[in-house]
Amino acid sequence: MTTHGRDTLEIRPLEPLAVEFTSSWHYEAGVLIDEVNTPQGLAHWVGAYRSRLGMDAGTPVEVGAADVTTALAVRGALRDLLDALVDAAQPPDASLALVAERAQRVQEARVTWPPAGPRLEWPDGVRTMDIVAAQVCASAIRLLTSPRRDLLRRCPAPSCVLFFTALRTGQQWCSPACGNRARVARHSAKSR
Repeated sequence: MTTHGRDTLEIRPLEPLAVEFTSSWHYEAGVLIDEVNTPQGLAHWVGAYRSRLGMDAGTPVEVGAADVTTALAVRGALRDLLDALVDAAQPPDASLALVAERAQRVQEARVTWPPAGPRLEWPDGVRTMDIVAAQVCASAIRLLTSPRRDLLRRCPAPSCVLFFTALRTGQQWCSPACGNRARVARHSAKSR
């Protein structure tokens, strides 16, 4: 997706894949952007995260309208779980079940070690969206069941809907841009 003539997809390599997938829905310059709500957008997201998904550079990315529906359902379930964690609440049972069921598909992949180095091999016939859903849901389960879950935050900056892991002591925002936006909003409120 592009806005104001530039690609809005921002890859944060230190974030868990599940957090990155939920970040495919965000604000950019006050405009709500959904990176995966079209087959083209979903294919672009998959292409950008190909290596983190365990997909070779030559693996074709094939997605259609049904895959977008799946992607949106998975992302919604992930957001429910991350919201519940941050809010110290109980997530919807359906969201928990969907993530757990999709994560199990990771077991279909096997690790091989060709001369170029280790890689994941998915069985023939596994669809692109099945790989995406399996990997992001497995990432969510790893995050939710590890000590790193204590570092998960929801960005408090105005017009930000992103989650992030606070990897630095005192980190309050998902990015420096959000920190600046929050400080400007606070200054404007004081000036009024």
